[in-house]
Amino acid sequence: MRRRLVASYLVIVGLALVAFTVPVGLQLTDLLRSDQREVALREARTIAVLLATATEADDATARGARVALLQLRDEMEEQTDGRVELIGVDRSPALGRPVVGADDGDFDAALSGQERVRSLDDSVLGERGLQVTVPATTDDGRVDGAVRVTVPTAPVDEEVRGIWLFRLAAGAVVLVLSVIASAVVATSLLRPLRLLDAMADRISRGDLTARADLDAMGPPEMRRLASTLNDGTRRIEVLLSAQRAFTADASHQLRTPLTALRLGLENLQDRLDDPADVAAVDRALSESGRLSRLVSDLLVLARSQGASATPVPVDVGAVLEARAEVWSSSAEDVGARIVVELGGPGVGRSGLGGSGSGGPGLVALASSGQLEQALDNLIDNALRVCPTGEAVTLRATAPPEADAVLVEVIDRGPGMSAADRARAFDRFWSTTPGGSGLGLAIARELVQHDGGSVDLVDTPGGGLTARLVLPRDTAATGGDRAG
Repeated sequence: MRRRLVASYLVIVGLALVAFTVPVGLQLTDLLRSDQREVALREARTIAVLLATATEADDATARGARVALLQLRDEMEEQTDGRVELIGVDRSPALGRPVVGADDGDFDAALSGQERVRSLDDSVLGERGLQVTVPATTDDGRVDGAVRVTVPTAPVDEEVRGIWLFRLAAGAVVLVLSVIASAVVATSLLRPLRLLDAMADRISRGDLTARADLDAMGPPEMRRLASTLNDGTRRIEVLLSAQRAFTADASHQLRTPLTALRLGLENLQDRLDDPADVAAVDRALSESGRLSRLVSDLLVLARSQGASATPVPVDVGAVLEARAEVWSSSAEDVGARIVVELGGPGVGRSGLGGSGSGGPGLVALASSGQLEQALDNLIDNALRVCPTGEAVTLRATAPPEADAVLVEVIDRGPGMSAADRARAFDRFWSTTPGGSGLGLAIARELVQHDGGSVDLVDTPGGGLTARLVLPRDTAATGGDRAG
């Protein structure tokens, strides 16, 4: 925007310079050339009068005219670096000086009583010049000869160049000053927008306490806009805070009665002898456990929605290995195992006893603890459906064509249909018995907070793959690491 404003100012100033400079320059150029023509014609006519007098009878007047003519010719040629040529009515050179091209069209016109003015690129001077030819006419109207005056146009051309160079230099100075002035004005005009943009950036990163300083907004229109945005942000903050507080408080307060209910059911179960009653209590215990998990997941979801931490560089390989270590016992309980692959398929380590190399580029940007929480939910879902003897694979790669780190949680379970995958991230929707339906929603909330994305795709050969795309820390330099 700043560049566009400066460019628009420059266009306006440039058009103004062209509109006021070019016509004046053309007018001055025409004036200089007209002055040279007028001076040349005046001198040529004066010489023509003396020539007509000098060609009359050989009396004292004619001799005086010849002397004056010679003196005027010499002075003019000396002052203008030009050339004066004189011919008689019979086309013979007058006063003894040879004439170049005495039979050309200009002399013909002059001997017939006409005046000629021409600009020549190659004149008798050997350069560009102005050629003026006039008849020498006596008082009674008789033509007794002709005068041709040729003067160089170089001095006038130099003056014209000086005029245009001065105007170009002045225009350049004006444009430079206009750039400085327009930059100052544009900066002043855009300062409120920059402040609002900074506020919007903070809001987009989860900081709903961001407010615009009304005193720094400048014009009344910008102050009204900033005030409106402040009010809107304040209302959103209040609504979200109330929602998060309710979810967190409700989840926290429900834990105590749920724990008490579970303990009471367990004590009751020990006192029952009827198998039907025991089975009913078992179902109640199962539902209370499910409700406890749901409450815990709601608390995690509320915290993830309120997260406003700044993403930091995270070693994805180290996170995957740590999660594999944590979930190894749970995997053994269901007859499965955790496999970690770093750098690409088949590269890295399998199980928990080997070692692998993450390779360069496996450093992503994520908020502290949020990638671990998202992976825990995905690994938990994968272990729930993993067949006995199969593996849940944790894979991390850094595609060279993208500034991202790809993390995949791969299972060999029954997979999901396209319709189920489309609904899998909906809250409280689950195909797993006893599931809360919040695990994938929490994972997506955490990953999207850090500018990433998560989706579900079919695993080749059967199963489901949860694919996380995390922003890559391009400033980090990758290298080999030990697992």
